[in-house]
Amino acid sequence: MNLDPSKIKAVLFDYDGTLADTNELICESWRYTVKTLTGGEISDDVIRSTFGEVLTYSFQRVIPEADAGEAVAIYRKYQHDLYLDRIKLFPGTEEVLAALRAAGYKTALVTSRLRSSTDRGLKHFGLYESFDAILTADDTDAVKPDPTPIFITLEKLGVRPEEAIFIGDTVHDIEAGLAAGVFTIFVDWSFALPPGQREGLPKSGAVVEKLQDILTMLKISSENEIP
Repeated sequence: MNLDPSKIKAVLFDYDGTLADTNELICESWRYTVKTLTGGEISDDVIRSTFGEVLTYSFQRVIPEADAGEAVAIYRKYQHDLYLDRIKLFPGTEEVLAALRAAGYKTALVTSRLRSSTDRGLKHFGLYESFDAILTADDTDAVKPDPTPIFITLEKLGVRPEEAIFIGDTVHDIEAGLAAGVFTIFVDWSFALPPGQREGLPKSGAVVEKLQDILTMLKISSENEIP
């Protein structure tokens, strides 16, 4: 799929691992939960394999000997208490969102994170008003790679798939974007799929090395060079 910048009206983003660097917090939460329930350890590679999955399913798969409901409760409590101290934005997030909106593009967030923590993070960074639509795990039972969350968001924005871009960091993001028929971008800073583990990744429309590349692709100039 080739990108025609003249046709694009909306840019959709994943949250975790794409705009917000929650990677280490997620890893910490997994390590704590597994240690609490089993006394054992969990590798980063196993944790990576859960990125983009429904949390309950991940615990059932990774530690089947534990009660998944209890695991989710422990995980979320641990993460909630550290959330705002551990998360940060990837470089250029604020500037790119501002440049997109100034250029007249609609922006949206499509995440599998719960509404409460998504809103909490966005408000912490002053980005809540930077999106025309925010779709979370509380808004639909369908989860990526099911394209339904993207279709719902496009309907909220009033744009067609061929008029949108979706940017994400997991195989689930790429599969959902491609299935939805939007121009799909994979971020090169993905923790979920580091360079050595990308074999079999569906071919996306593009890979960006930094968020500013999105502005370049859309032929938008920004006032300041973004690192």
